[in-house]
Amino acid sequence: MNGESSSGPDSRHLTLDLPTGSVPLGFATEGSSVYLVGRDRSARWPVQALREGVARIRLADEMVAGPVELITDESERRRILELFRARYGDHDFERWYARPARVLRVDVQSPSPAPPGRDRYRSWLESEFDNVAYDYDRHITGNRINRLLRDRSLAELRRSFRNARRILEVGCGSGMETLPLLEDGHELVCIDISARMLEVVREKARRAGVSERLETIHAPASAIGSLALSRTLGSFDGGYSTYGALNCEPDLPPIARALARVLRDDAPFVAGVYNRFCAFELLGYGLTGRLSRAAGRARHQIPVGTSRFCVDIYALSAPEFEERFRTWFRVERVQGVPVVLPPSDLVGYTDRFDQGFPRLARWDTVLGRRWPFRVLGDHFLMTLRRRAVAPPDT
Repeated sequence: MNGESSSGPDSRHLTLDLPTGSVPLGFATEGSSVYLVGRDRSARWPVQALREGVARIRLADEMVAGPVELITDESERRRILELFRARYGDHDFERWYARPARVLRVDVQSPSPAPPGRDRYRSWLESEFDNVAYDYDRHITGNRINRLLRDRSLAELRRSFRNARRILEVGCGSGMETLPLLEDGHELVCIDISARMLEVVREKARRAGVSERLETIHAPASAIGSLALSRTLGSFDGGYSTYGALNCEPDLPPIARALARVLRDDAPFVAGVYNRFCAFELLGYGLTGRLSRAAGRARHQIPVGTSRFCVDIYALSAPEFEERFRTWFRVERVQGVPVVLPPSDLVGYTDRFDQGFPRLARWDTVLGRRWPFRVLGDHFLMTLRRRAVAPPDT
């Protein structure tokens, strides 16, 4: 019996039916609610259930179904976990359920249908990022490659926004770049799909004494079009979106068009994008015969576990990204991040060169600005400029 697959001798489990097969799981119940726990963030069954919007479970030889949701409120999660402790006892609870990545609720008596596909995807995105909001900083600062990514993007932002007063950030997350820019004296309007991430950013700004320069908007990146209609033309002196929000959007040209409306002529826009072609993975996985992993980013939508994110995402090459922005923006520079150092999920390889990591990081910075490495990084940073053309309709 365990949190991912429970099939112990006592039959205290249910079966979750998914398009890819059935999964036996431990569970707890309360009224019409059935609760499930996923221990591993890369596990596919919670993702599949959340993407479907409806969970079908076999419980005591009866097939039932209901809408499924991700529980993100910490006090509610603790209360639900106590149900698992009472059901399975302290020993098994500590072994399988005490530190869950996800807690799901299935309401087996609710007639509510799953929302339409695109709305369901956005609802899932919001709940996943709400789920990690209060622990997101540790995810970044606890991984030296993630720290390197943020150091490189912040250096590029400071270079690009030297003369900018008012900046738009798309997908601020927990504010790893937001706070330094606020402290530099810039005014920021931050958009994020996660209300909890925005709470974290506002609290950081309040503690730092810079909240008067911060405005937050709870919306996905695709809502920039609505923002553009509510703001005057050229409202912002610059904009950026790094390492996440744009890779969650399947249709980027409307976002580029909306950005062109709210950015002034010649304003910079800096994008940090999960790259379709990563030299480290292509070479490393290719040489070890793991060809499916070597070509994993070629998929149109990269699944959780391969993408290293808590959601499925869309990888884009630098030319693909440029093409989507070309009508309204011109490329100024591109750099790969990182290129000779491994991606963040392979950070263990850098431990072998612990003493030499600062030197490797400097080499990585230099090579990341040169052809062809600048388009072969784990991510790329692309700095664009708003073309001096008539503002688009949105």
